[in-house]
Amino acid sequence: MTLPNLISLFRILITPFFFTCLIYYDSGKEYYRYLALGLFTIGCLSDALDGFLARISESHTEFGRFLDPLADKLLLLSGFLGLLFVEELAFRPPLWVTITIVFRDLVIVIGLIIVFMMSGKIRVRPNLLGKATTALQMATLFAVLLQWGAVAPWLWYSTAVLTIISGLVYVVRDLKFLQVPK
Repeated sequence: MTLPNLISLFRILITPFFFTCLIYYDSGKEYYRYLALGLFTIGCLSDALDGFLARISESHTEFGRFLDPLADKLLLLSGFLGLLFVEELAFRPPLWVTITIVFRDLVIVIGLIIVFMMSGKIRVRPNLLGKATTALQMATLFAVLLQWGAVAPWLWYSTAVLTIISGLVYVVRDLKFLQVPK
């Protein structure tokens, strides 16, 4: 097991603690929001670190190509779904933004399953637009957890638009892959 893969596993392991701190937050328990923010920050930094280490050590693995985006999705989905339970935050995305993010990720996972069933191969190949979507989703959660009211709405609307666009790009790419003769 490579170090980048271990770091991705660590990100998966801290996700339930992040989610728990987030949903236990209320105005009388500010420390839960700060704990959630700290764990989320560690998760985001670990995402950057595992990618950096995989590049410099040239230790990219098929398992890592699968594990890293899985860890990202678990962290981000737990953040956006967790916000649904936290009514005390002054600034949080509207429900449709969370639904957009969840639906895109479901479409991507279902697409992976279909590609695997039809080709016998798992193709986890993030693109630049997908990475930008992940970064914007992370920035949105940071802004919400920090309660940056002037920035948060702009970020969550931008996140929703980029999430839709990147989801469509993944669908088109995978449809083209399936049409290529094997």
